Amino acid sequence: MFDMFCNSVQLFLKGKLFHDFPKVAMLAGVGIGLAAAMVIALAKMGCALWAAVAIAGFCAGAVQPRLFRDLKYR
Repeated sequence: MFDMFCNSVQLFLKGKLFHDFPKVAMLAGVGIGLAAAMVIALAKMGCALWAAVAIAGFCAGAVQPRLFRDLKYR
């Protein structure tokens, strides 16, 4: 199991895990941007930083399956 994980990480870092790596990078950037925007917005609204991070992380994690639904592996 650990070997499979290591192999997947190596393929990802080489850009050979997904068929369209630039699309994967763009979608990951969208998810990161969404989380960052939520943290900033929640912190500006007066929410505690730890709560803002937890809420934004949960919401961004919930969006990831929707963002990555059409990715093709090699």
